Amino acid sequence: MVSEASKQRAEPLSTRTNPPSLSVSQTEPVRDPELLAQALRHKLRNLTGAMGEIVMPCIPAMIDEHLKLVIGVMKGLGQTLSDEQIQSLKTSLSTHLAEGFRASPHARLSVKFSPPSPTEGLTSGLKITANIHTSSLEEKYDGWVKNRSGPLFGPHADAKIIDVAATFTDKEQAPILDVGAGTGRNSFPLARQGHPVDAVELTAVFAQKLLASAESEALPVRIFQGNILDPNLNLPPSYYKLAVVSEVISHFRNINQVRILLAKLCAGLESGGLLLFNVFLPIDGYQPDETVRQMAEVVWSYLLTRDELKLAMAGLPLEILSEESVYEYEQAHLPSEAWPPTWWFISWATGRNIFPFAATPPVELRWVLCRRK
Repeated sequence: MVSEASKQRAEPLSTRTNPPSLSVSQTEPVRDPELLAQALRHKLRNLTGAMGEIVMPCIPAMIDEHLKLVIGVMKGLGQTLSDEQIQSLKTSLSTHLAEGFRASPHARLSVKFSPPSPTEGLTSGLKITANIHTSSLEEKYDGWVKNRSGPLFGPHADAKIIDVAATFTDKEQAPILDVGAGTGRNSFPLARQGHPVDAVELTAVFAQKLLASAESEALPVRIFQGNILDPNLNLPPSYYKLAVVSEVISHFRNINQVRILLAKLCAGLESGGLLLFNVFLPIDGYQPDETVRQMAEVVWSYLLTRDELKLAMAGLPLEILSEESVYEYEQAHLPSEAWPPTWWFISWATGRNIFPFAATPPVELRWVLCRRK
């Protein structure tokens, strides 16, 4: 994926909420217990400060849900927003969400609330501000390396990739391209079998790990650190017998990026060479709307319809040989001790990251095997 720089911007969404009102009779001393209790509650709120933060993914199509979350928190703190303030808040949130989503699916909208001044309590209303935090895919993976232990993508190679590579009898004469190699989960098993492997990896920290491991084992692995979509990243033409792209297209953002990837891989494959990739596809008859598509990008599950996949492949010298469920294939062919590959794999590959409550979501990760004509 193309790198996006981190950024942070703050803007007032609303000067302050409307403070709660209190009606007090000034004609004679108040003796009514309920009115006196109301006054005490008011004073408690007057002496109570509140500050906090709501952090949300940027999904413009779900603006109404974002708005409900903010209004609900304000209501819980006894703050009332007028119709005019709600409309202003919605307009501002919409702008922020669109900007964040446009910048990165990893962007987050932070809505903060605090007293107008440190000496004022809830009876003075709350000031609301917003920040957009944007990070790149490389930065997200850097965080993984720092905060997660063990093999980040699982300790075993994809069963489908190993099975397709096994169809080549002369391993040394069957070079393989591994796009999005990560830390070498697929690259090194293929190289240990004798295949010359070229590993393309966007994230610098992963590329360094790849290089160190390849050198320590003296494996025939070359590392290309960069973005596969970058026109300046050059691969040998008509060279590879197999190109594999596992868990990469899920990070893409539009069909043009898929087209660029497939065209570049076609140029690197020899005639008759194989291309194996996985991609999220909807079930037949299901048409994802814009809300689903945006959520899919946010949860690293960019999806294409089959018609869109055909459009991305149009005019390229590729024919589809097979298509099957990644979840079903890997479960059936991985060793029992290797299943599941990671704690997050099942929910992700089956589409439950998009639809958590669906027993069988209408979207899933699929293996697509093609041959270059």
